Amino acid sequence: MQRSPISGLYWLLFLACLALVIALNLPWPGLPPQDPGALLRDNWFLWGFNYFGILLVPLAALVIDDALRRQMRWPFYVVPMFVVGILALSIYMARRPAADRLRRETPRLFELRWVWWILCAATIVISLFFLPRGSLSELTDTMSRNLGLTFMWLDIVLNQVVALPLAQADMQRRGVEAQRQTPWLIAILLTGPLGLCAYLATRPRIAPEFGAPAPSPTPA
Repeated sequence: MQRSPISGLYWLLFLACLALVIALNLPWPGLPPQDPGALLRDNWFLWGFNYFGILLVPLAALVIDDALRRQMRWPFYVVPMFVVGILALSIYMARRPAADRLRRETPRLFELRWVWWILCAATIVISLFFLPRGSLSELTDTMSRNLGLTFMWLDIVLNQVVALPLAQADMQRRGVEAQRQTPWLIAILLTGPLGLCAYLATRPRIAPEFGAPAPSPTPA
């Protein structure tokens, strides 16, 4: 089975992230007393936690659809992804076949546009609610007292980056023109769930018979 030519980089990403997670959770000498309760008082941490949770929903939809087409057992990747984020996602990308093996319809649930618009709105609402009430200095202090969770911020960035090849593969299946792919990829990279949910809410549909974009209805 042919793998992606950069699958080795995903294995390297997994090992690097795993080493960093272990290092951040070691009992280093001179480490400030840890205070998990501070997390619930830090508005910027709560924003990041909710932002990350919303990001994983459309990302999981892309992984499941992609895994079904490549005949991979998606629960072994998607379920852990909601707990360990990039660690599970990087293994999926490393083991992912280079090309689709089946032509099949996207699960109906993932084509419900209103779901993705609601998640778009949720991303905006939590940002407007939490961001004006927090501060960088407070977040820095909170993270210094919860060193093991500082990886969350890198995890968010890495998940947004790894979402790009999955989103691009979905665009190619649906016949999105190359010049229209780049703005979407930039939006996903910069905004995460906001751009990803907006793409899923507006993407062309795939005809179930051929895995190609469904033709537009002709006027009567």
